[in-house]
Amino acid sequence: MGYNEPYVLLPFPDLGADCSVLLKNPQLLAPSEITPEDVPLDDKGQPVDPQGANEAMYKVMAKIIVAWKVYEAFAADLPQVDPDADPADVLATLQAMEQRRIGAVTPENVGRLPLAIINRIGEEIGRVADPK
Repeated sequence: MGYNEPYVLLPFPDLGADCSVLLKNPQLLAPSEITPEDVPLDDKGQPVDPQGANEAMYKVMAKIIVAWKVYEAFAADLPQVDPDADPADVLATLQAMEQRRIGAVTPENVGRLPLAIINRIGEEIGRVADPK
């Protein structure tokens, strides 16, 4: 037997028909697995280093992501755009470029995910961390 649904599949059909992220079910994780490293806070309770706070959360996310099918949203080698080019033509050129899959699940690669995916993973974790 065992637990029901030890994994959660998050599809992202609005981003792409085949985009998805498979997570360990946050409901079944020990608190230590979803608690980010401590980051220094200012007198208003905000992180002194917001990037450091993001990186701490990316480490948590990387630990619970089992697999993903996600892509680089934009090509690293965008072509030079003529200032007089028709935007519709530029769009057609850019859309024809291949989007490469993001590689292994690492905190650095989590930080490269689209905000929509990061937010959705955060929602899954937040439901357990702060149930209402």
